[in-house]
Amino acid sequence: MSALRDLIAKESGQPTFPAAHVFAQGLAKTYGPATAAVLFYGSCLRKATDEGLLLDFYVLVDAMSAAIRNPVAAAFGALLPPNVYYHEITFENRVVRAKVAVMPMSRFLRDTSPKCFASSTWARFSQTTLILYARNDVIRGRVQDGLAQAVETMIARAQPLMPQRYTARDLWIGALNATYGAELRPESSGKAAELVDGDLARTLAVTQAVLGPPVGDTYINTMFDQAASAQRAWAIRRVQGKALNILRLIKAAFTFQGGLDYAVWKIERHSGVKLELSESERRRPLLTGLKLLPQLLKRGGIK
Repeated sequence: MSALRDLIAKESGQPTFPAAHVFAQGLAKTYGPATAAVLFYGSCLRKATDEGLLLDFYVLVDAMSAAIRNPVAAAFGALLPPNVYYHEITFENRVVRAKVAVMPMSRFLRDTSPKCFASSTWARFSQTTLILYARNDVIRGRVQDGLAQAVETMIARAQPLMPQRYTARDLWIGALNATYGAELRPESSGKAAELVDGDLARTLAVTQAVLGPPVGDTYINTMFDQAASAQRAWAIRRVQGKALNILRLIKAAFTFQGGLDYAVWKIERHSGVKLELSESERRRPLLTGLKLLPQLLKRGGIK
């Protein structure tokens, strides 16, 4: 794992655009001394901009009860992590928006490892992720270990699905498509290839760090005889993943602070329909959503 670990250590420490760095430092202050690390990933990282987009962060904390003021939300977050929140900051005279997931550090390390059957965490963090804040070097090292083991877990789970010979590109496209199938809203059929081809050098490097160099440009599938059991496991993950997504959506109705502002922003971005919310409406997101639904349908905000 040393080659992979070295690669992840270098990759996760790369700089990104200023708004993301400022936002990450602000999140570390928001969640207080319990904040262990702030991770940045997703489309804004890949595109190196937040223009018209939503930044994606994970805040890893010592304990949910130490980071989340609402004891009910903290309890839900410990039971079914992560808790997801919508945050805004003003940066260079403009609004920067982010979706922020909060998870215990210990759960992150478990869920990126082979001990975790569900795919959502190790699939997400097997892809490029930056550590924009770490409380100290020990924490940074532990997060890097988690990111490296996410790559190893992703490859191990996907390898039995491959034919007897495959390329690194085939492996990662197959792996991403398998994980998309375990989500409530699967990505388009071409999304996996778009992501892999968008950073093919990284794909080749991490695969070689785990499996060694290919023969020519292909690998021999040493796990081909496990294909049937792997297919059964992924069938279970598809059911499990969708069930967990539904439970997290239900939980979000009670824990997603700022979720109504996020929904209003997203509706305006996609449809041009602008809504102004009062503070009393923000305090009652479920009732406000139901009240606004007929108006949005009439104005074309939802189709």
